[in-house]
Amino acid sequence: MSHHDQKKRGEWATFIATLLIAGLMAAWALIPTKVLEATWQAEQQQMSAWAGESTNRWILSQTVGAMNGAAKDAERTAAGLGDSGAERWLTDRIYASLLWASLIAYRAHALTMWGLLGIPLILAASVDGFYVREIRKTAFISQSPIRHKIGVHSFRLVGVAMVAWLCLPVPMPAIAALAVVCFAAVSLWLWVGHLQKRL
Repeated sequence: MSHHDQKKRGEWATFIATLLIAGLMAAWALIPTKVLEATWQAEQQQMSAWAGESTNRWILSQTVGAMNGAAKDAERTAAGLGDSGAERWLTDRIYASLLWASLIAYRAHALTMWGLLGIPLILAASVDGFYVREIRKTAFISQSPIRHKIGVHSFRLVGVAMVAWLCLPVPMPAIAALAVVCFAAVSLWLWVGHLQKRL
């Protein structure tokens, strides 16, 4: 890749990162707390319906434990604010920030729970891809650079999708975490199974 192409790719990455940060700040400033509260309730109801009330309670207890210190700090900060319009808005944003962070922590713990099932699948797909590559070394079968590139790009997209799922402040289907794990396994299989025979 030429220096010019690398510079152009870096400029695009900076531009996209700037847009994402600006969008995140705008969402933080404008999103109503009712939307976050509804999302928080919907996530818990979905988890209870999918995995049972005891699973939801476990994830909730982990989330509360992780957010306990932040909640106390937010309460102290909000208590020190006055009753002017700007300070009421800031109090509302502190509450929204706490709800949003709690939602991210809840989804992260849900992903950890699904990971207990998904990590063996991801490891099995990686090992299978490795042995497929080893078998092809002794056969007259050429590796597919296109499939390898699809695997690499798919794995990157899965990572971006996972971060988006964790952070989006709207109700998301509970199956999204399981889909992330499955797509990660398939992407790794393509990536490893179609590596060049000689690196």
